[in-house]
Amino acid sequence: MSERSLPSPRPVGLLAAVVAVFAFLLVPVIIVVITSFTPQSFPGIPQEGLSLRWYGELLADESLLNALKVSLVVATSSSILSAIIGTIAAFGFVRGEFPYKEQISTIMLLPMIISPVITGIALVRYFGSLSLPSGYPALILGHTVLSLPYVFLLVRSELVTYDKDLERASRVLGAGPMATFRHVTGPIISPAIIAGSFIAFVVSFGEFTATQFLISPGTSTVPVVIYTMLRTGLTPTINALSVVLIVVMLVVALSSRRLSSA
Repeated sequence: MSERSLPSPRPVGLLAAVVAVFAFLLVPVIIVVITSFTPQSFPGIPQEGLSLRWYGELLADESLLNALKVSLVVATSSSILSAIIGTIAAFGFVRGEFPYKEQISTIMLLPMIISPVITGIALVRYFGSLSLPSGYPALILGHTVLSLPYVFLLVRSELVTYDKDLERASRVLGAGPMATFRHVTGPIISPAIIAGSFIAFVVSFGEFTATQFLISPGTSTVPVVIYTMLRTGLTPTINALSVVLIVVMLVVALSSRRLSSA
């Protein structure tokens, strides 16, 4: 038997590494999903069959449903604002020339770099100086600041690699600036805008640290409410709520992939 025909051990080792990584990532999620269907009063593997008891408890808990509504409103609003502001900023940095452009571009990425605790304190001080009320206004603007860099980076990267000859060809054929953007530039960069806005939604929906500085009574988000519940004990209702959040994130990820490839 020649040396070339011998099976290589590398694929087996690579497969084992991939399985180990996926197991490390997914096993905790699978355990949370399974324990959410327990009929028992504590989170555990169901011993007496599956039950939707804790999903019923979740639907009857007005504080959890209100937190879910707040998270959805804040994440949707901040992702839309991030998409608009991030796209305009990316155009300005790629197409425009002004002093200290690279330095200002780095400053825009600071919310991704520095600790959310520092960002939360800075936002509270700044919103206080503007007399901006806490709750929805502070949450939406604060989450926009935190998620804006993701949209900015994606759209700027798309514009840097963008073939400007397509715009020149459109203008030569008689199209105006708005028509060129609507029929040429917009469709080309739209996947980056869509992907960035969905990432902004996910970042906002899961944000916890800076959010603690921006909430007010009645406008707590889901991560803050879960943390508050964990301080008094772990119940299967938290597992049921976690499964709902997992489903929301999966829908967002699949929708982003579908819309970006459309």
